[in-house]
Amino acid sequence: MKKSVTIRIPEPCHEDWAKMTATEKGKFCSVCTKEVIDLTSKTDEELVKILTKGKNACGRVKKSQLNREVKKERKSGQSFAPLAASMLLPLTLFSNNPRSENNSLSEKPMVSLGIGRFSNSLDRIQIVTTGTIRDENGNPLKNVAILSNETGAREWTNKNGEYSIVTLDREKLTFQKENFIEQHIQISNKSVRHDIYLISEASVTISVLGRIAVQPKEEKTQSVSFVTNGVVSDDTALPLPGANVIIKGTSKGTQTDFDGNYSIETKPGDVLVFSYVGFETKEITVLNVSNNIDVSLKAGDFFLGEVVVGGISWESSEDYVPYKDPDWYEKAKQAYKNTVKFRKIKILQKRVLRKAKRNNK
Repeated sequence: MKKSVTIRIPEPCHEDWAKMTATEKGKFCSVCTKEVIDLTSKTDEELVKILTKGKNACGRVKKSQLNREVKKERKSGQSFAPLAASMLLPLTLFSNNPRSENNSLSEKPMVSLGIGRFSNSLDRIQIVTTGTIRDENGNPLKNVAILSNETGAREWTNKNGEYSIVTLDREKLTFQKENFIEQHIQISNKSVRHDIYLISEASVTISVLGRIAVQPKEEKTQSVSFVTNGVVSDDTALPLPGANVIIKGTSKGTQTDFDGNYSIETKPGDVLVFSYVGFETKEITVLNVSNNIDVSLKAGDFFLGEVVVGGISWESSEDYVPYKDPDWYEKAKQAYKNTVKFRKIKILQKRVLRKAKRNNK
């Protein structure tokens, strides 16, 4: 009959296996004061035999041994082998096979009753399986156990990873080594070579079942650059040649031409700073809606003119009273208006000359 068990670990232990004390069956855990049996290299029959003795045993297992039915094949309690053996004796004694004249038994072939473990042994042959066992990187593995699931033969690889095992044909071989995934092969009815590659448990990616939380991907706005142009003029709509147009926070900029036109490469969000001598500075943020920006600068409270430095005299600060012209502000304002008026006249003259040149062409 078949005997089976199912291995489960409801609460896995988080103690370090490498730090435990080695014992005959595995290692000793000083935290829970129990012997931890190493079951990673055990076959299914050995697992059933060990775990049926102690159902609450503490052990080290592989993921492939968990949550599956581990079976052990057992012979029937009523064995017919003794009965068959007792029948063979009278059959031999009372055989009617006649002897020959020289008292020799006849050469009639004996027929097997098909009793025993290898009942079909007449149809089976003995073969030798050889090969080399390596890891996933191609390095030879020594001390790998090669087990025959039928005859129970066991061999180990040498330092070069080579092995040789004698079994019956059509058997199943198992290759086991600690910290490596167990592998099985089915051999044929010929002596052939089988090279095996064992995969380390550390290199296997462990899959976890559960609900997958998808994190939304942040969309990054691509900064597309484009050319922004326009005209810089004063409060009377006259263009300002030579006005500075600079992107704030950078050294990138340009100047307006004679007609006050400018052109500069910008990106959405850039801040353009417009400045001109005698005028207030103006800042405008570039949007991605329109790339045409016309700017009008207002005249500031500045004074233009030649600076004259006179003689310096020293007087007592207590007796000194600085001279102040009561009409100084009006004079300064009139001087600035004259300067602006003169500049406008010069611009108009240059425009007339350019138009005349174009017409002549």
